[in-house]
Amino acid sequence: MMAIKRIEHGHYFEDFAPGQVYRHHWGRTITDGDNSLFTTLTMNFNPIYFNAEHARDLGYDGVVVNAMLVLNVVFGLTVEDLSERALAHLGYANVRFGAPVYPGDTLYAESTVLETRESRSSPDRGIVHVKTVGRNQRGEMVVEYERKILIKQRSHYGEVDRRPEW
Repeated sequence: MMAIKRIEHGHYFEDFAPGQVYRHHWGRTITDGDNSLFTTLTMNFNPIYFNAEHARDLGYDGVVVNAMLVLNVVFGLTVEDLSERALAHLGYANVRFGAPVYPGDTLYAESTVLETRESRSSPDRGIVHVKTVGRNQRGEMVVEYERKILIKQRSHYGEVDRRPEW
């Protein structure tokens, strides 16, 4: 039988401290297909997301990427650093959209830890409050938001994650 090396991912509650900044790696280029599929699947009928002439008539350079796709892509870029050990996502706050995103733009994300606190109801977890800013390849802010994440405490779970191996 071959041994499988387990690679641990994510951070425990104790790994976060106010003021920490995470520059999330990779980035993600949004394609016209991404935008069309997301807009269709979410049944969003705002014509700026699929009608270039209408978007230009409103002053845009062409079809605009669906704002909820922008939010979801930026959120996805943060998961590896912020919430792989999360027990729950506790919601968004103060969401603000900036420069429009167009197909072909590449999005990047950076998050700052605003606050941490232990859970009042469960001693094996804590709440991490972060602010995330998404930017395009030109450095323009395209979305920013805050979120709170319920995360395991290392002191209660130990160094080894207790999830079943597959």
